[in-house]
Amino acid sequence: MSTHFLPGSGAVSPGLSLPISIEEAIDFVTKRAQALVGELVKKRGREEPPFLGEELAYLQGIKKIEKTDLGEIDALLIRHQDGYIIKINSSHHPFRQNFSCAHEIGHTILHELDRPLCVDCDEFRQTNSNAVIKAMERLCDIAAAELLMPEKTLKKYLAGFDLSISTIERLAHIFKVSIQAAAIRISQISTEPCSVILWKQCQKPRSKGFFGYFMRKPIYISDRIPSPVSRAFESNMPIKSFKGFEINDIKKRCQMESKAFGQGKTKYVISLVFLGR
Repeated sequence: MSTHFLPGSGAVSPGLSLPISIEEAIDFVTKRAQALVGELVKKRGREEPPFLGEELAYLQGIKKIEKTDLGEIDALLIRHQDGYIIKINSSHHPFRQNFSCAHEIGHTILHELDRPLCVDCDEFRQTNSNAVIKAMERLCDIAAAELLMPEKTLKKYLAGFDLSISTIERLAHIFKVSIQAAAIRISQISTEPCSVILWKQCQKPRSKGFFGYFMRKPIYISDRIPSPVSRAFESNMPIKSFKGFEINDIKKRCQMESKAFGQGKTKYVISLVFLGR
């Protein structure tokens, strides 16, 4: 979660220009992120990862980066008359801080848009939610992923490994991002069709099990009968299995590899679903 204090942001009135679609906005933030990475590569004279948020921030004109305890907030973006300040939660893991910083850079890229965002997608039109804010957060995550894990570079590294949970762990370490961020990004650009599920344990008495999302649709596994996900959660070792999924209205049995990460209340399981196996 991030918070933004932007006095005098100069938002464009919808009556002054045509709205920009989500697709156009994705193209815009992706190209701006690619250009920023290009500047960093040129400045330091090498294309190898990692690509650090703090280095990219100063190229984007961020005046100052502060690390402090922000409680449950990941980061803050504050805009003054002479530029931006990013505050990052110092209590978080350095890899998470890296992504939080890049996410805030994404917000500064979005502020460059001179057209209002048009949200016309069921994904963002949910009860009791601000569709524009949800869309903007997603766009900033897209920008952050491109900044820290440039598609061209990540594909080159991914080509040297077999697709697996172990590969995700290795590349997360190389690019200095969280396992979750690496898993999602790799699933998006891998030449082998795959999807990622982030499972969180349900603690309610009548719904003990694991809850996650598969292709943006909610999915639940009961813990009444031990499942591969629960075994992964307990063992902290990769568990290979098969599971039935509904893909484009067609039921299909897919190979799945699951492993637990984190500790205590923050523990979770990542499943890598191989759509073609």
